[in-house]
Order: sequence, then structure tokens, then C-alpha cells
Amino acid sequence: MEAVSLTGITPVQMLLEIGLDKMKKDYVSFFIGQELATLTSLDCFISTSVDLQEQVHCVQKLHHMLEIMVSCTVLLQFKHESLFPWTQICIKYYRENPLDEKHVFQLPVSSALVKKFYPDSHLEVWKVDISSGHGPKEAKTTWQVSTNPPVEHMMSNNTGKECLWQNEIIKADA
Repeated sequence: MEAVSLTGITPVQMLLEIGLDKMKKDYVSFFIGQELATLTSLDCFISTSVDLQEQVHCVQKLHHMLEIMVSCTVLLQFKHESLFPWTQICIKYYRENPLDEKHVFQLPVSSALVKKFYPDSHLEVWKVDISSGHGPKEAKTTWQVSTNPPVEHMMSNNTGKECLWQNEIIKADA
């Protein structure tokens, strides 16, 4: 067996490689163990055929996906049936894009999933976005219902009464 030089940058690079391998195995174990992904769907994140810098970026992507899933599990108490599609959305995004921790994922949430959070809340605004059609025939409608008037002077006529105010925006891309 050939001796490895422990001078210069070699030991640091070896530690980095060992650490990356360990972290990749831990992340993959989580996603597979929770049945949120398959090894095949994660293959691009665990490849060793790319340079070390790219491997670091892949581990960062795995970490960000894990943060999203853990936040949804711990804070929102979501179950597997909700986490699985979200994991797939994150994997698809990060397969095609660089790490972007500020990216806003559009994750589908049914009202049944969040129902337990709002019975005692005093919500002031509800908003629904609905898109229909594709391409040049796409239309987007936004409905917003609020307990507050859209402008303050409307409040003086309704003192002591509870009112709902509706605001509708329709945008058609042509």
C-alpha cells in the first residue's frame, strides 16, 4: 500500500471527501427511510463523478430539502401523504436549478391539512388564486375576502357591524 502524504492540502481534501460521503449517506437514508424518495431519484445529488465543489452544492441542496421536510413535519405536523409530493417537487426543482434558499416553492396544501391551525385564529384576509387554460389562453383569477374594508373611509358607515369585503382581480394573458 502506498503512503499518502499528510502535508499541504491533501489531508483537508481527504476530510472533505469523507465528510461529503457521510452527509450524502445521512440525507439519502432520511429520504429513503421516510419513503419520500428513491435512490434513483436522488442519484444526481450523490454522484461522485463531479468535482468536489459541485458535490458540496449537491449536499447543500439535500440539506435545504431536508429543512423543508423537517419544518413541515415538526411545525405543521404534516404526514407522509403530504410530504411525498412536496419532496418530489423539491427534487425536480433542484435537479434543474442551482441552490437557491430564497426560492419560493409552490407546494399544494389542502384546507384539511391546515384546518387545525385556524379554528381559534381571527383571520382577517382569505385569498384564493385560480389559474385556468394554458399558454396564450391562460387566465388567472384572484379572490380576496377580508374583514377590513379596502379603503378606510368605508369603515365609518359600518360601525359595530361585522362585514366581509370582496376584492376580485382577473388577469387574462393574451
